[in-house]
Amino acid sequence: MRTKIITSIFILFSITTLLSQLNEGHIKFEIDASANTPEMEMAVGMMQGSTMDIYFSKNNSHSELNMGTMMKVNTIVLGESGDVLVLMSGMMGNIATPTSLDALKEKADSKEAPNFDIELTKKTKTIAGYKCSKAIMINENGDEMNIWYTSDIVVNTKGQSFDYEKIPGFPLAFEANANGLLLTFSAVEVIEGLDKEKKKEVFSINIPEGYKEMSPDELNKMGM
Repeated sequence: MRTKIITSIFILFSITTLLSQLNEGHIKFEIDASANTPEMEMAVGMMQGSTMDIYFSKNNSHSELNMGTMMKVNTIVLGESGDVLVLMSGMMGNIATPTSLDALKEKADSKEAPNFDIELTKKTKTIAGYKCSKAIMINENGDEMNIWYTSDIVVNTKGQSFDYEKIPGFPLAFEANANGLLLTFSAVEVIEGLDKEKKKEVFSINIPEGYKEMSPDELNKMGM
């Protein structure tokens, strides 16, 4: 009898947890830039005012990365079909690159995966109204980067730059180090739900007018 009661409580708790998880909405991030090399000091100034917006619904995701005066990158991923569209705007003009999750996986598999360990800690804090736990990502050089994640938000991160497979939740604060430029992403607002028109807009993979279509190989030849 006791086993049945415990099992019933566990099932009820699991259902309640699933129902309370947010799986559709809009997350706004602020980005703070700092440099640990003199060569990157100029880039810090150009990154001022950088933001990232994440739109998500079921299997779909759309990240909009505004890198100050440098560049804007939109990555739209449709999970069911596997279609991916990357839109870039900057000094090189407006470029659209259609691809797929399979192609991205094949490209990733062809390269040596970065070697890093994940340490999950018991430290917690609240970010944008959500309880987050701290994880530490340690690369092969011993460098550490902090990630604060929540299990209360479910986003399909496949095909996105913030796809941390070893993290048991969605990151609401994390760090990224790019050649001496340290970027700290922090969620400042989580908006629940998306209306029908917004979903149609942000999950469209139609190439906007004014964009030049280029293949991933063509982008690689340009060093991008």
